[in-house]
Amino acid sequence: MRKGFITESVTKSGTMFSPEKDMKELVLEILKKDPASISGICRELGTKGIKLHRLELTGYLKALADMNILRARDIKPAKVFSISSTREKNIYELIGEAASMNAGTATERASLAAYCLQRLFKRAVFDMEVRRCNLDGVIEGRKATPEERTDAKVVLTRMGYKVPNSDIPTIVEADLEEEFMKVLAEIVAERFNLRSHMKETVQTKL
Repeated sequence: MRKGFITESVTKSGTMFSPEKDMKELVLEILKKDPASISGICRELGTKGIKLHRLELTGYLKALADMNILRARDIKPAKVFSISSTREKNIYELIGEAASMNAGTATERASLAAYCLQRLFKRAVFDMEVRRCNLDGVIEGRKATPEERTDAKVVLTRMGYKVPNSDIPTIVEADLEEEFMKVLAEIVAERFNLRSHMKETVQTKL
């Protein structure tokens, strides 16, 4: 994204919103359902309380298309945007996919993802972050203390994200270090396209 491009907007509630911080995730969330025109995306953002000038939104969507995050097609009379099939996945998506490969139930997948995020970010992880991993299981662990929650919220607020007051992080206390290392290995293999370098099967001793 070009530095300084669309620095801020205003929500209907009057609070400042930083599009360069999380507008991309909002747009991707909208387009995960179906491709949409600029007007359609603008309407969807409006339902989320975000007001953005059409010209600003158009420029932002074009920038995402230039970065190969979105695909733009001219379907008269509108330009329609969809998610590019070759876009790079973010860390949440990578962890969600790797956790799904290394855990069985929805609860185990969500708990593993939360553990991995805790280890990487060195802080408590909110439920909203695990949902960004595209996982919907219940996280097993203890509720974060007010101090742990505050420390974690400060980080996300600084990044431009709004954390709901009802979102209390769950600290995973189970020893999932072995699974964590497997998740990291999967992420490295995916991120650097190493599948062709790996054995398809693992030979075991007779």
